[in-house]
Amino acid sequence: MNRMERDEHEMVCPRCGLDAEWRFVDEEKRRVEIVCPNCGRYEMAREEFDPVEIENQ
Repeated sequence: MNRMERDEHEMVCPRCGLDAEWRFVDEEKRRVEIVCPNCGRYEMAREEFDPVEIENQ
């Protein structure tokens, strides 16, 4: 399965600034999973994530 099929997107990790990937983990799109080579895999609420993603664009 490629990255697009899993609905993953690229971003800068909000914790350390390295390149990371993110995806929604629930159908309601309320939780976001971030996968960073430095920080590992962690989740954030959409309310926390949205300002970070906007800042990275």
